[in-house]
Amino acid sequence: MANCCEMKEGDLFFCDACGLELEVRKACTCQSGSEDACSVPLSCCGKEMTLKAG
Repeated sequence: MANCCEMKEGDLFFCDACGLELEVRKACTCQSGSEDACSVPLSCCGKEMTLKAG
């Protein structure tokens, strides 16, 4: 699951359906499990985006 609190600067995520690619330029500062943590996974075309292996 591509959730922002697990993304690191330089990670590249892509959509299998349309080919959209997004690069993390600045990491999120929320903490997983905290009250203010982001809870929605990164998605495109109705599917979760995938971390591109580098």
